[in-house]
Amino acid sequence: MGWLWRAAAAALVMCFALEARAADIKVLCIPGLRAAFEALLPQFERDSGDKVVFHFEIYPGQKQRIESGDFDVAIFATPQIEALSKEGKVNAATVTNIASTSIGVAVKAGAAKPDISSEEAFKRTLLAAKSITYTKQSQTGVYLTKQLERLGLADTLKDKLQLQPGGAMTTVAVAKGEAELGIVLVSDILATPGVDLVGPVPASLQNTVMQTAAVGATAKQPAAAAALIKYLASPAASAVFKAKGLEPPAR
Repeated sequence: MGWLWRAAAAALVMCFALEARAADIKVLCIPGLRAAFEALLPQFERDSGDKVVFHFEIYPGQKQRIESGDFDVAIFATPQIEALSKEGKVNAATVTNIASTSIGVAVKAGAAKPDISSEEAFKRTLLAAKSITYTKQSQTGVYLTKQLERLGLADTLKDKLQLQPGGAMTTVAVAKGEAELGIVLVSDILATPGVDLVGPVPASLQNTVMQTAAVGATAKQPAAAAALIKYLASPAASAVFKAKGLEPPAR
């Protein structure tokens, strides 16, 4: 019976070793990448034995967590990650491009899709819409506000605008019929039930932004965090990103 005790002890030691190795990887990220990551992460978690814990929120809403240093990976627009690198908040050696986002227009599922094929057509569609929604403080929202000013539409449209405090709320408002048009990341539109993608905004108004990852300077799980970033930048992840309305960078 001695061999049974030895086998049981060995199994117990292995169990404790695996438990000790497993890590909770804390990730700060914009909502627009949620659908892609939810599709990708089960395989990573199975292979690594680690668990990825996401906090999805637009960049301004993540400031407190960034300042506290309580994260292992940050995934935001390249200029934001570059700023965090200069401030010493992330490890510059780990900065990696993941996928780019672009802006699109959403309508309630089954609704007629308006013409947004050119800048002039897009302007006419905005003027004809009863209500328009986008996220005020997101990078996309800040950009859109400037574009509406450039197009001379800011004052004309102000009574139609429903500015959302968070990215995930924009497409939901369209799905519920609370807003006729939603202007938000294409990836958000494709991930939301009850809305249809009209298409990307015209090229002259488009704002394609690369989303970049980096390991936190005070990460508690730096090795596991680096492994996660490597996985997200792998060829295997590219097809998932494309299916979710994102464009992986050339490698």
